[in-house]
Amino acid sequence: MHTPKSRSAGTAYASTSRHDGSPIDCVLSRLERVKRTGPDRWIARCPAHDDRRPSLSIHEAEDRKVLLKCWSGCSVQAILEVLGLSLADLFPGDRRSLRESGTGSMRRTFDYREALTGIAHEATVARLIIEAVNRGDEMDIESLDRLALAEQRISDALQSVAGVRP
Repeated sequence: MHTPKSRSAGTAYASTSRHDGSPIDCVLSRLERVKRTGPDRWIARCPAHDDRRPSLSIHEAEDRKVLLKCWSGCSVQAILEVLGLSLADLFPGDRRSLRESGTGSMRRTFDYREALTGIAHEATVARLIIEAVNRGDEMDIESLDRLALAEQRISDALQSVAGVRP
């Protein structure tokens, strides 16, 4: 695993961030070579592998949750482990405050049907995007991001069910 080094203050993130303790601030402040690529979008070196060129895409969704995708194949869990963060750190609001207040993590009974329903939904999303590309439609950045999110959600669901890593 690659250990993150200190970042120079001249990065795109350091010069444009609100530094308010939000999930995106928490993630970006721990990454190297952060560069803004668009509204609520950045790329950076992936801390989970020896990344010579930035391969980690970071996106802050409208609800302020943080989406991560390493295009070299590192899992979100591996990235968070190196950064010293948990999945809860990617979400704003109550999910974080329960953990930070010392009441422990929110746990509920695992519902396999829910996981399978989620996998089926994300597979349908991926199929629809692939069908559009096969028809000759161009893949825009939103479709590419949504396809990456579908892949991540399927991987996360598989890992949750049985620790399977695709």
